[in-house]
Amino acid sequence: MQITRRRLGQTLGAVSALGTRTSSSAELPTVRLGNAAGIIDPQLIYMTMGQHPRLHYYRDEGCQLEIINMAGSGQTMQAILGGNCETSSLAPIVFLGVYAKNPSTDLIYPYVWLREPHWAVAVKPDSKVQSLADLKGKTIGIRNQGDTGYVAARYMLAELGIDPDNDVEWLSVGEGGPAGAAIYHGQVDAMAFWDGAFARIELAGFALRYLPNSPNSRHMFSQAYAVRKSDLPAHRDLYVRFFRANAKSTVFAYANPDLAIKLHWELYPESMPKGKSPAEALADARHIVDSRKDKWMPQSWQADKRFGAGSTAEWEAQVRFAGLSNEIKDVTPIFTNDLLDEINAFDRDAIVAQAKSMTM
Repeated sequence: MQITRRRLGQTLGAVSALGTRTSSSAELPTVRLGNAAGIIDPQLIYMTMGQHPRLHYYRDEGCQLEIINMAGSGQTMQAILGGNCETSSLAPIVFLGVYAKNPSTDLIYPYVWLREPHWAVAVKPDSKVQSLADLKGKTIGIRNQGDTGYVAARYMLAELGIDPDNDVEWLSVGEGGPAGAAIYHGQVDAMAFWDGAFARIELAGFALRYLPNSPNSRHMFSQAYAVRKSDLPAHRDLYVRFFRANAKSTVFAYANPDLAIKLHWELYPESMPKGKSPAEALADARHIVDSRKDKWMPQSWQADKRFGAGSTAEWEAQVRFAGLSNEIKDVTPIFTNDLLDEINAFDRDAIVAQAKSMTM
């Protein structure tokens, strides 16, 4: 398993494993978070903001964040189970297939952070393909087989009666420019990715047209944080504080995305595009953030507006979408809302005011 780590030594002190090692400077436990996107770009401002010394949300909550880059939800799931990280954004549609075969899998979801689907299938603007149903017999580009875009596309095609193993071909095409070139040069007819990845393809100069998602994938959340179920009782308070800092970061980033992007670059200067003016770099980053930011927030159809909420009905929809209703009859062991009242115990209006009044 190839894992790269980005440490903020000067700002945050030495990183550590949950509950065993602490920072030599701040004496705070570190929660290691697996990043399925594989890149710490401004798409992650919803979590990175809390690290900035001008905000110090994680520090105020008595913890630290370490982001560990990985390659898709399949790898992050193994990292959590193997103790290589404490939490990760793990697509339920990836986890449910594993859970159906092994209900004793040591994972539980305490916090939903992406409140609507972020996956899609896209084609060239002039493609004759108008809907997912037109993809039968076509070749679809993907990042890899552990990626959410691939897994979601398989489920959507199956929902429409298209066999994802025999009725279409799948081809790994990389990301960004190489992926765009693959569809524009005819190597693939469509691409199955997620919003931030599509945004980077568009920034590379390749315009796209998005096909409507399948009916069952609408009005669903798409991403949630998973932790080891066996760890949750002993580290419950730490997880509450960690996700509260994450929620504060989300509120700040949503209220002032441009400032959040600039603060993110102060934390991760290597994520700022090279060879572009500051204005061009900000416009590119904003394009990526705009593809995602509204999905951070509770949606109109969701009764529970608390950050992190996921309902039984929504989890049952995940099971139906994955075609596992016969295998998974009870979703209650999969998730918990028990932490949410404490996670949401902060002054949201004060964070918004802070974001709108702060300048560089």
